Amino acid sequence: MNDAEIELLLYRILSGKLIFFYLGDRYELLPASPEIKYDAQLLYNKIISEEKYNEWIREEHAVGFMINLGLWTRDTMKIIEDLEKKIENSKVDLYKSSIFPDREKQARKKLNDYKSQLEKPLGQKVDFLSNTLEGYANSLKNEHIICNTLYKNNRLAFKNTAGSNENSYSYFNTIVTEINKHTISIETFKELARSQIWRSYWGCNTKNPFNCSIKEITDEQKTLISITKMYDSVYEHPDCPPDKVIEDDDMLDGWMILQRRKSEQNKKKQKLDEINPKLKNAQEVFIMSQGQESYEEIMSLNSDDAKYRMQEKVKYINTHGSVKDSELPDVQRQIRTQAAETFKNRK
Repeated sequence: MNDAEIELLLYRILSGKLIFFYLGDRYELLPASPEIKYDAQLLYNKIISEEKYNEWIREEHAVGFMINLGLWTRDTMKIIEDLEKKIENSKVDLYKSSIFPDREKQARKKLNDYKSQLEKPLGQKVDFLSNTLEGYANSLKNEHIICNTLYKNNRLAFKNTAGSNENSYSYFNTIVTEINKHTISIETFKELARSQIWRSYWGCNTKNPFNCSIKEITDEQKTLISITKMYDSVYEHPDCPPDKVIEDDDMLDGWMILQRRKSEQNKKKQKLDEINPKLKNAQEVFIMSQGQESYEEIMSLNSDDAKYRMQEKVKYINTHGSVKDSELPDVQRQIRTQAAETFKNRK
């Protein structure tokens, strides 16, 4: 985005309302007050309660129905989980390859391929969920909010409901489509949060940048504050990544995933040391696995360097068969290092 586009979005968020034009008319979507949101949630609960014994598909049973209807297979959830893991690992690879243009290009292509593969099953699920009881109740909840916050030429565009006939609902849906065109994506929020224009506002008042009470703050304002604080934590980190990484959403995700993994690994090691202090300085520790999940949990305790040494040992043993401990590659390296140190100290 250029500065003019950034300023337009920032002024919109600062004002707390959306202004758009349709067929020559001016529309203003004002932020919903807590009272309006409360009424909308009561309406949602009322619909769920009144309709729960009717022939609705419930959200919790959606996956089973999708499988029975042939929209998903029984392996789809596993495929989604695998793709999500691959996307996470690909973001880490992208971050690690940030100083190698060719590797970066390959890592980004692989990441985008995984994202594309994930879009279809997730899109199918979102579409199907809109047909559940919860999806129906949520649509009426949102309708109630729009009907009480959308103004056309300074007057409410709709009365208490969108209308009771086909034409009025068609018009309502058309206007909702126009509103949706102005939705700010998470990627755009991130670009706004990084911009110098916004950070000049943020730097003046980080505690209450919109000068309002917590009940008055809008959803867009909350999102911008949350993402800005995320970037603040990145900038303040002792190992803050370079600007190239911070300005690339996927690379920064990769960096943050690595930091999270390191933190989790340290916590697990600390817990293991507390259970058995004798393991604290051990180079290798053997723990019985209770299955695949347990195996992955145990492996996560190892650093990338340790995992590489394990793979190296397994490869060497598979190639040479039965070997002595002193013949293993990492042990040989250690012996050579010690010999070099001994020779150096004798001079």
